[in-house]
Amino acid sequence: MSTQSTKGGTWPAVRLILLIIGGIVVGNILVTLLMTRNTALGFDELIAFGGGALLGVLIEFGIFRRSRR
Repeated sequence: MSTQSTKGGTWPAVRLILLIIGGIVVGNILVTLLMTRNTALGFDELIAFGGGALLGVLIEFGIFRRSRR
């Protein structure tokens, strides 16, 4: 197996992980700015982490892995 085929196969997975982490960070910032947050785990944490991860996945599959016609 060549180095390029191995690198090409891992980059989309690494990019997806980075986008999910970035989405979680952005989600936490937005929820902090828009809502009053408490220290306990609750609905605001679900929105921040779940919404942020969903944002990263949507960016990955909506922009980067779009099928080319």
